Amino acid sequence: MDKTVKTRAFSADIKSAAPQSNLSEAQEKTLELARKNAQLEEAQKKSFEYLKTIAQLQESLKQEKAKSAEMAEKAVMLESRLKGSVDLEAKAKKVVELEAKVKELSEVLGKISGIAATGKVG
Repeated sequence: MDKTVKTRAFSADIKSAAPQSNLSEAQEKTLELARKNAQLEEAQKKSFEYLKTIAQLQESLKQEKAKSAEMAEKAVMLESRLKGSVDLEAKAKKVVELEAKVKELSEVLGKISGIAATGKVG
């Protein structure tokens, strides 16, 4: 007759942490210390990777801020150019208007000169 023995199922971490009957207490503590050292090394590696990522992100942020400042400077320059261009356009319209007025007044002056010349002759 076979007897069935029921045992609890443990996860791999608990099984590896369970003391082995043929190891002495000092050996068990040494194994536990080695496991904890391995965990610490893994945590240190992850921390170092996170620090590198943080440094890269900080550098990227610094570059983006520089680009943003440069773009803002260019925007101000373009706005001033646009304002200057609008001013030039307004001045050009004024010049065209003044030239038309000068032409009109020149024609009137020519007519007046013509009338004055005919008055002197006659």
